[in-house]
Amino acid sequence: MRVSKPSSNRRIFVALALLIAAMTLGGGGTPNPAFEIALQLLAAILACIWIWLPSATSRKADAKFPVDPRLLLIAAGAILLPALQLVPLPPPLWQALPGRETESIALELVGGAQGWQPLSLAPSRSWAALLSFGPPLFLMLMAGALPLSSRTRIVACIALIALASAIWGAMQLAASGDALRLYPQTHSGWITGFQANRNAQADVLLIGMVALAAILPGNDATRVPLWQRKERLVLFLGTNALLLFAVIMTGSRMGIALVPVALLAQLAILYPSLPRWRWNRGLAFAATAGLAAFIGSALILQGNAALRAVIARFSLQGEFRPELWADTHFAIAQYWPGGSGMGTFVPAILAAERLEVVDPTMPNRAHNDYLELLLETGIPGIVMLLAIAGLLAALAVKAWRSEGAMRAHLVFSLACFLILALHSIVDYPLRCMSLACLAGIAAGLLARPPGFERRHSDQYRTQGQSGMMECST
Repeated sequence: MRVSKPSSNRRIFVALALLIAAMTLGGGGTPNPAFEIALQLLAAILACIWIWLPSATSRKADAKFPVDPRLLLIAAGAILLPALQLVPLPPPLWQALPGRETESIALELVGGAQGWQPLSLAPSRSWAALLSFGPPLFLMLMAGALPLSSRTRIVACIALIALASAIWGAMQLAASGDALRLYPQTHSGWITGFQANRNAQADVLLIGMVALAAILPGNDATRVPLWQRKERLVLFLGTNALLLFAVIMTGSRMGIALVPVALLAQLAILYPSLPRWRWNRGLAFAATAGLAAFIGSALILQGNAALRAVIARFSLQGEFRPELWADTHFAIAQYWPGGSGMGTFVPAILAAERLEVVDPTMPNRAHNDYLELLLETGIPGIVMLLAIAGLLAALAVKAWRSEGAMRAHLVFSLACFLILALHSIVDYPLRCMSLACLAGIAAGLLARPPGFERRHSDQYRTQGQSGMMECST
């Protein structure tokens, strides 16, 4: 008799397809909208397929939706704020909002001041921002509904795509001009891989490094010591070195500065599988070997033009971010406390930009996601961000009590959030759909897998019964 496979096995392919599409099509950002639209349409189709797939078993592990309701609350909270900003308001209400004086006067000239208007300055931009939440939230709910073994495949896929992106980036450097660049508007002359922005590429590679460590011990880490698996260790060290070198060649200053965060996360993941009596000696050997490799590489490549260009980027001469932050602070005050609307940074900042800093370039982002969030959402955005952070913290605390692969997934998720949060101080990683999707997966991995608690409670019950039998004999 032929036994059908559980639908969770089929759903993993849906989640992997969306993840691969997100990391290859979602790196263009708003300057390349065609790729984002294609990804959003594909995400909607795959989400429908996910729901349409029938459950082949009645087990809780074969679930369509996460068993932890906090993921659903996070998804609802993420889309609630931009949705409310699109609700039409009566004239007395929207005209009383801070920063709407110019709009009110302009509409008065054409007889449209008495019409209903939403809180958002540019509703079309806010609609685009709302739709961009689709792929990352779909991936978050998919990851939260998958069993533990399928989640490990998701993390492995992240590591493989990061490696492929690094190799593709090396080919970009070897090619002439903008050959092998996936997007019309991109950072030329640097490794960008499947991204348009070198900063986004650096974050993808850093998260890939942590994912690589999360899958290294495997499922038998408690039976076979990690240091005895020489082939796996050699493969890990070689791949890790390649990803690390690719991070440097992106030329992203903050990305390079965040390398210690990725390395410490790897250490936290691998530490439980290393023998305690070899730890001090192994750590000393690793530190000595790493220092020797760094010095040797520096001596060999000291005349390399690409590395000189990377070093030159750490000069802060001509840095435009402080000026942009000053204008963003002024714009925040104009629309405080309600905000200007999600996705409306450009029209808001153009009206607040000082004449002495105007140049031919377009300030499309604040290069500080916290300031941009304050400008677009005001106090409601702060409340929503803190609420989502609280839900994620509650999920992390519950996941910390688990063991094995669940603990490795927890460290991976926390490292992913930390990398993105720190880089958001000087950039806008979550405005890149590929990185937003990785953040969504990290959130989904924090939730307990379907059937996890019941399976472990049965295991403990079995162990307890066997212990009682031994005592009775």
